[in-house]
Amino acid sequence: MGRLLRMATGVNEDILAAMPAERTRFTAMGGVVLGTALIAMASMGVAIGFVAGGFPPPAVPFVLVWGIFVLSIDRWLMSVAASSERGRRALKLLPRLILAVAVGVVVAEPLVLVIFRSEIAEQSRREHADELRDLEGSLLACNPVPGSEAAKNSPAAAPRCAGFRLSLAGSAAEGRLAQIPQLQAQVTALGRTVEADARAHAELEGLARRECNGTSGEGLSGRFGVGPSCRRLRAQADRYRADHRIEENTAALANLRAEIDGITGRIGTDGAAFAEARQRTIEQRMAQTRDRWREPGLLDRMRLLSHLTDRNGYALAGEWALRLFLVLIDALPVMVKFLTGFTAYDEVMADRLEQEKAGALERNRAGGDRQRFGARLWRFRLQLQAQREHRQLEGQHLKRLRPVNEEIWQQVDEQADRLMREAPTVSFALPGRRRPRAEPFIESVTDPPAPTQRNPHNPHNVHDVPAAPGPDDADWMVEH
Repeated sequence: MGRLLRMATGVNEDILAAMPAERTRFTAMGGVVLGTALIAMASMGVAIGFVAGGFPPPAVPFVLVWGIFVLSIDRWLMSVAASSERGRRALKLLPRLILAVAVGVVVAEPLVLVIFRSEIAEQSRREHADELRDLEGSLLACNPVPGSEAAKNSPAAAPRCAGFRLSLAGSAAEGRLAQIPQLQAQVTALGRTVEADARAHAELEGLARRECNGTSGEGLSGRFGVGPSCRRLRAQADRYRADHRIEENTAALANLRAEIDGITGRIGTDGAAFAEARQRTIEQRMAQTRDRWREPGLLDRMRLLSHLTDRNGYALAGEWALRLFLVLIDALPVMVKFLTGFTAYDEVMADRLEQEKAGALERNRAGGDRQRFGARLWRFRLQLQAQREHRQLEGQHLKRLRPVNEEIWQQVDEQADRLMREAPTVSFALPGRRRPRAEPFIESVTDPPAPTQRNPHNPHNVHDVPAAPGPDDADWMVEH
């Protein structure tokens, strides 16, 4: 078990075997590293549960991979060789500590949400209830009952009511309600007309009645009975009533008032139906809102926790204390590595690294020398092969030229005999000429060229041959 824990720190067991006193320390450090990996796996499991609404079994590989990843990071941070100088060790620690803190922040957040899960759930219910209450208030305010006092001061036309207007069957009452002001204006105007006509007609009727009764006065005859004046005044009153349509206007006024009363009654009935339909629609909207509500996910929980801590200082302090604690736990392996300083194991490890570095450099140089020697050997082999092939080609060429050389020397002999026959006759015997060896006539690149002449029997000048002896060479021929 201890060896497995020490494997989490990346320790070299061969070096540790020579110093058993260091095993306890590295075993404890391995436990710290393994503990941070397990915390990271738990954090990932919680985060997946928040996102998926429960932990799905297929997410197990992701949790394991995350734990192995965090374990590998901590193992790398622990296995880095420490420096004997404190300042350099601190400089090496800083970037590794920043990395460990970053991983710790990611690991700590889901665990903080788990610890505050009851407070977050209560905050979620409270905000959901506020949302439902605000929705109901907005729907009621933006859809007032027609004819009510709320309808007179309704903010239905306000921009905030754009998404809260309801399409209801009882909304016809609003159209009827819009007719009442017009009808009331007609009633007022017609009532004034009827009242003025009725007053004028009453005056004419009173004048005719006084005339028929024999009442004395201005414009009256003072004679009792239905005389010409009485009939004239009555006819004038009747004509005024007919011309001003007093009876029709009175009936129309009564009809308008009756219509207003009927509309008002229907508005009351429609208003009750409107209110009932509005209540049903509002309940449906609120039920839909409740159905859409679900358990908050990861981001929702973070937002709810932020709202909770904004109003509660103790919750804010507890949240940050817990978050810092979890971050420090995740950064603990790096801090332990720094706090232990430059130990005997680190000294031996640094010396072994230097030796391995020197050996690697020497092997690298030897490998370079071997490659260079191999390249030179390869070039030398290529040169030898080229020379061998050149000699083979030269031998083949000489073999092909031997018959040509035989023919050339034969022609030379014939030419010499002809020249000797054409020369003046000398009474002495010529020694027999010895024919040269039938070797290929090839000039050496180092010997100076011999005098040559063109062979008439060799029109293509395949080879040049030595010049044949001429007449000037007779003395030489005699001497020899």
